[in-house]
Amino acid sequence: MPRVIVLGCGTGVGKTRVSSALLRELRAEGLACIGLKPIETGIEPISGLAGPGSDAHLLAASGSLAAAAPHPLYALAEPISPHLAARRTGTQIQVSAARQWLENVESAVTPHVAPHRAIWRVIETAGGVFSPLASDATNFDLATALDPAIWVLVASDSLGVLHDLTATLVAMRAGGRTPDHVVLSAAREPDASTGSNAAELRLLGITSPTAVLGRHQDAGIRDLVRSLLATPHESAF
Repeated sequence: MPRVIVLGCGTGVGKTRVSSALLRELRAEGLACIGLKPIETGIEPISGLAGPGSDAHLLAASGSLAAAAPHPLYALAEPISPHLAARRTGTQIQVSAARQWLENVESAVTPHVAPHRAIWRVIETAGGVFSPLASDATNFDLATALDPAIWVLVASDSLGVLHDLTATLVAMRAGGRTPDHVVLSAAREPDASTGSNAAELRLLGITSPTAVLGRHQDAGIRDLVRSLLATPHESAF
């Protein structure tokens, strides 16, 4: 059961777009997959489930399997940082609770898949890598708690990405864990740098993106899927 953690260089960089595109491509390959977002802000759950228009709902619809449990675990109405949205409702986001919830969901879907088939689990975080979930935890801590996994870092294919990726990678390196894959997504309005950032990142030795998704064009996700399927990634099982 390989687990993929989708992280972002910030908010609005295209994490949900990349996550849903990845799920659709895995599904098209005939692979069992489930998309999960344990924490989401800016939504009002309906009967414990995220309604249409939410990231969690889109992920659930993109995979071949869906969670039977309430999804997301932490559904917070205000579209602000998870830690602040939680504090204002008297909620405490706990990494251990998020991990247990994910393990319970994964266990529940396993009996519905043939024993010899792997279930790809795509888990999207809320905000950037170091966005706070609580006073003592960030998405980096959540991802670390979910290891072994494949970490996919999403960055916007737009002006500023050279700095954003450099800063994020330096901070992640200091934390002892860097992403396994970097994906650029043209999720924002195009600017003069859009389309050239992948080459510049390679030229400057910052990183070599595994995939690039163009504006309203998700075909580039196939490069990520090919890499995932071609590499054993034993550490993600």
